[in-house]
Amino acid sequence: MSAPFTGRRVAVQGTSREDLNGSHGLAVDFDRDKGRYNVRLDKCGQIFNLKPANLLLLDGGEGQGGASSSSAAAKGGTSEPVSSWTKLALVGMAAAWLFQFYGQFTGEGAEGWAGGDEEYDDRDEGYLSGHVREVRTLAQLRGALAQHSDNTGLPVIVDFYSHSCGPCRMIAPVFKSLAAEMKGKAVFLKVDASKNYEASNAFQVSGLPTIQFFLHRKKLNQVRGADERGLRSYTEEAVRRAEEAGVFTGKEVTSEALQKFYEVNDPSKAGEAIELAEKYAEKTALLIRICNQKYSLHPDASLRRLASKEEGSGKRNANQTAAAKDASSMSTEYLRIELQRIQAELQKRGEAESSEEVAEDETRFLPAAEVATEEIHRLVIVGGGPAALSAAVYAARAGLKPLVLAPAFGGQLLGKGVDVENYPGVVGAGATGRGLVLLMRSQAQSFESRFVDAAVVGVDFSTRPFRLRLNGTETALQASSVILASGAESRWLHVEGEQAFRGQGVSACATCDGFLMRGKDVVVVGGGDHAMEDALYLARICRSVTIVHRRDHFRASKFLADRALGHSSIKVKWNSTVKAFHGHEGKLSHVTVQSAGQEERLEADGAFVAVGHDPQTAFLAGQVELDAAGYVVLRKGTATSVRGVFAAGDVADHTYRQAITASGTGAMSALDVERFLNEED
Repeated sequence: MSAPFTGRRVAVQGTSREDLNGSHGLAVDFDRDKGRYNVRLDKCGQIFNLKPANLLLLDGGEGQGGASSSSAAAKGGTSEPVSSWTKLALVGMAAAWLFQFYGQFTGEGAEGWAGGDEEYDDRDEGYLSGHVREVRTLAQLRGALAQHSDNTGLPVIVDFYSHSCGPCRMIAPVFKSLAAEMKGKAVFLKVDASKNYEASNAFQVSGLPTIQFFLHRKKLNQVRGADERGLRSYTEEAVRRAEEAGVFTGKEVTSEALQKFYEVNDPSKAGEAIELAEKYAEKTALLIRICNQKYSLHPDASLRRLASKEEGSGKRNANQTAAAKDASSMSTEYLRIELQRIQAELQKRGEAESSEEVAEDETRFLPAAEVATEEIHRLVIVGGGPAALSAAVYAARAGLKPLVLAPAFGGQLLGKGVDVENYPGVVGAGATGRGLVLLMRSQAQSFESRFVDAAVVGVDFSTRPFRLRLNGTETALQASSVILASGAESRWLHVEGEQAFRGQGVSACATCDGFLMRGKDVVVVGGGDHAMEDALYLARICRSVTIVHRRDHFRASKFLADRALGHSSIKVKWNSTVKAFHGHEGKLSHVTVQSAGQEERLEADGAFVAVGHDPQTAFLAGQVELDAAGYVVLRKGTATSVRGVFAAGDVADHTYRQAITASGTGAMSALDVERFLNEED
């Protein structure tokens, strides 16, 4: 689906809000699920979700929603009368779109289900091939649980995730691989919690990723985080319990089998066999469980008899004929509106899968065991953010074939779902932390950079070649030179209840978990840019946001601080500190705040800690010089205290800590390495 307004200047017109009409702004990106643009208005700096029909390109172009015609109407112009030929064309087009629209629900083999309120498609048998299916509505999720509880008897494994969640991306390939391994034994579904808030709220998801295990509609277990061991263990348990209870994939109890069963075990019901067989025609597992419970026996189930193609096509043709007949009696204006709505819906659904594929990370990661050998690598880069990736691009272009060591789920920028508006040259839909990192990865890999999905757990810089120990391997990796770009990680408060409620309402990533707090009261702790960004993001979706800050002024940039202070949904508790997090039944309920010696209870469903970051240098202790705060101390340029070891980005920068400055120092470190290796050679 084309999105011609994305990244362009637009004017707003024809909305129901008069205060927005006539405003100018930037169409940041296109929300494919809602069929609307996110437009940041110049006059207030806020983002509004607007229909294409209410936007007009400022360069005079016309958008997909027909903004020019809306403009004419707004100016009082009159439209020409609709001819009978136009009416006939509209009827035909509407009928055609209705057929195509209806076909979305009747077609076989779709990779996912449609949006809206359609129930789970019980003909979808992707689980037999080991496929993972995306569930887009609460009705579909409940339908899936009902279908496999009542009909197949299979367990259902549901992954609640978000694209902006690092651990979600880490567990995703494991989930997909397990689905293939367990094909036909379990059903694997995924729910994008950021888009399907209703489902995540109904199933009480308070942190991501959350994987829930169901059998016969009952939740057996749940794991949070990238817990591969828990995922496999609970899946195997669910499969075992399902097989013990009975699995009836592709099977049915015929009226003949049911009648034979009743004649032996309950003759009074033998006459109802045909009626009951029809009633439970798509509920084989449920019928078997009822019989087992009542008689401690059950009728034989046989392979299901499939309806012929002629029967199926006849039903579809009848429905389409009825749709055409109804369309011919509709008014022209109604048809026009319906045509636009259906067209937008079809375009959205048609690109749903492809848009997801584009957003997926296509980086090829090598296993750690493949590179931890006797080979001495010329350059190893530790980290996966802008500093590391910029260094990789420069080093690869110099022919050094760098090895980049970083877990696939990335660091803080990869998980940053908010806009990265201050990185030069990056605008539109790609202007997010995730979009920026994936673009950099792609560029680095195109120049023969190699990526390894592993974390460094220890180093030995006492002699060359340097030795680096990776998680999951016994053999150390060897390198002639090293660039340290491991970045920083979120800092925690270390107060009562913080650890206990982490993932149960307490989080350090508003863009990862914030949408789970839609319409609720939340607290943000901090006073820097990070805290202001979190508060502004949350203010768009939460009922109220309270910032708790230990000083009487923010240390954030004036622009962000002013926006936060001017927002009607944001309150500030000055000169205050968090003393404890409290909850009920495993979920956060309130926060204890201390101010001027007095304690106050703040009711909150969520709390987001944004008090800065600590450099990830624990693995470097005793190997290179670190300052009191744990940052790498630089000598000349990007050189460290060890010859041949360099550092770039937030791991050595406690002043600027920006994506653009990290990228700059990354490029500098690669140039320094090239010069160093030339001297050594």
